[in-house]
Amino acid sequence: MVQAAGGPPYGQDVARILRAIPSVWESAISPPELAGRAGLGERGVPEVEAVMAVLGVLGVLDRRTDVRGEPLFRAATSIAHGCIRSLAEHLDQGLEVFLNWGRAEAGADAPVGSAAVLSGPRFLFAIESHRFAERGASAPPLAGAEIAQAVIKERAAPGGESRYLVQYDSRSRQYQLIGGHRRPDDRTIEHAIVRELEEELTDFSLDHDNDALTEIQRFERLMVSRTSGVLTRYRIVVFHLRTRRERIVLGPADRWVSERELNSGLADDGRRILFSAPTGLAGGLAGLEPTVVAEAGSHRWGFVRRHPWETMGLILGVLGLAVSFLQLL
Repeated sequence: MVQAAGGPPYGQDVARILRAIPSVWESAISPPELAGRAGLGERGVPEVEAVMAVLGVLGVLDRRTDVRGEPLFRAATSIAHGCIRSLAEHLDQGLEVFLNWGRAEAGADAPVGSAAVLSGPRFLFAIESHRFAERGASAPPLAGAEIAQAVIKERAAPGGESRYLVQYDSRSRQYQLIGGHRRPDDRTIEHAIVRELEEELTDFSLDHDNDALTEIQRFERLMVSRTSGVLTRYRIVVFHLRTRRERIVLGPADRWVSERELNSGLADDGRRILFSAPTGLAGGLAGLEPTVVAEAGSHRWGFVRRHPWETMGLILGVLGLAVSFLQLL
C-alpha cells in the first residue's frame, strides 16, 4: 500500500470507506457491501462497522434496516456527504480537523467563521453541552471535582448596598467567588480554602487571631466545565470569611459586586458570574455578617469606576449646559 503524503497507513482504509459511503441520492448499503465497495473485502467489515459507529455519533448518516433487520447506511444529506468526503481528504493528507486541545479554551466564545471555532476544547464543550441539554440530570458526568469557595462581604455604606468579592478567571471568562479546586495535597477542604485565599488575595495570609472561616453550605452542581469541556459533578463547599482587618486588598482581577449581580449571574460590566446562592442560610446572603466595612467613599465612587464612559458623557453634558447658560447671560 502506498501512503499518501502525511497520511498514516491505517488511515487509508478508513478514507476508502468514507469515499465508498453512498450519497443521499443513492441506495443505502450494508457493511459487507460497503467493505466490498471500498475494496477491502470481508476483512474490512469490522472496520466499516467501527467507522459507521463514529459517523453515527456525528449525525452524518442515514441509518435504516433491511427486511432481515440488517443495518444499511448512506449519507444523511448532501451536506453530510460533503462532510464525509472532506474527512477522507483530511485522512489522506494527514490533516487534523480540530486544533489546539489545550484546556484553556473550552468555554471561550469565538465568532462564527473563525478558525478558532475548530479548536478541540470548543468542540468538546459544544458536544458535552448538547448531551447535557438532551439528558439533563440523568447524563453521567465524565469528571468530578471538589471546590472550596469563600463569601467575602462588604458592609453597606450609608445609602448603599452590601457587596461581595469576586475574581475574574480569564480561562473560563467569568467572575467567581474566591476559591478553587481541592488539590491532591490538600489534606481537607478547609486546607484548600485557606490555600486559595492566600494564593488569590493580595497580601493575605490567614491569621487565626484575626481571621475566622465558617462553613455555611455544601451542595453538588452538575455542569459542563468551561475549562476542561466535559460534564462535571462539582461538590462545592462554601465558607464565610470574617476578619478584624480594616480592608481587603484587591488585585487587578478582583471587584466588588452587588447581590443583584450575583443572583442574576451577570456583572454590570456584562461579564458572567458563576455563583450558586447558599440556600441553607436564614435570610440568605443578607443574613451574613459583613467581612469588612466599606471604605469611606467606596460606594459613592463605585458608579464612576464601573461606568467611566457614561460618567465622562454626563460630565461633558453638564459642562455643555453650563457654557450655554453662561452665553445667555
